[in-house]
Amino acid sequence: MNRADYARQLVDVSDFIYDHLDEQLELFRLAEVAHLSPFHWHRVYRAMSGETAADTVRRLRLQRAAGYLADTTMPVREVAARAGFASTEVFSRTFRAAYGMPPAQYRRTGDHAHYRAAPSTPASELPAHPVGVRRVGQRVIAASAHRGAYVDIGRAFTRVREGVATPGSMIAVYLDDPEAAPEAELRSAAGIEIAADAPVCAPFERIVLPGGEYAVLSYRGPYASMRSAYTWFYGSWLPQSGRVPADHPVVEEYLNDPAGTPPSDLRTDIMVLLER
Repeated sequence: MNRADYARQLVDVSDFIYDHLDEQLELFRLAEVAHLSPFHWHRVYRAMSGETAADTVRRLRLQRAAGYLADTTMPVREVAARAGFASTEVFSRTFRAAYGMPPAQYRRTGDHAHYRAAPSTPASELPAHPVGVRRVGQRVIAASAHRGAYVDIGRAFTRVREGVATPGSMIAVYLDDPEAAPEAELRSAAGIEIAADAPVCAPFERIVLPGGEYAVLSYRGPYASMRSAYTWFYGSWLPQSGRVPADHPVVEEYLNDPAGTPPSDLRTDIMVLLER
């Protein structure tokens, strides 16, 4: 086996984790999915992914739980159960350690709370974020397509990280507004920046991000609370800027790795190409 063979097996494990987050995930079962010895597969996974399989499961479950807290009225005990925790108390302790506050407080006071209030609150009164207009050159990414909830785009990032040998900036392209399309039909692509002349082999696609002036919103915090930043940008900053967005989808560039960064410290550049 070569590195590509190992990478494909770890992608299989990642897909299995995403598809079974609501279930009990035993390490021996994941070893079976990886088609590797249970004595060794976990060391391979950690060495290649940068975190243990248990860390991956915990991180993804908490991200999904944060999404439930931000976007639904689901009781905390049900969120805990769907996140795979045996009790609400254990879930609350784990969530607080990751997000800096217990689940109920996160639901009340996170930036997403401002987003939910937006229909009755002027966008100008939502929390502001730093925005700059930058001239950015043309960029090329090797991308893996994703269809479905944007919160699950991490599985596409796993594919492209393991399948593209050259390390580069992690960039996502979002083609649909999640408020205007059914979740199952949302289209996006997770990519890694590559050299302009670098080859891209199937199953990945080559996406060229045009050069030009971009409005770049610097966001810091959990991905689940990012909607408030979008609402403020489109409802407050953009109308006052005198600029018009070009006919190109939104791009997000992730400036640090969620596998090793507390959710409150995650940094994302939300990039909107502007007309000349």
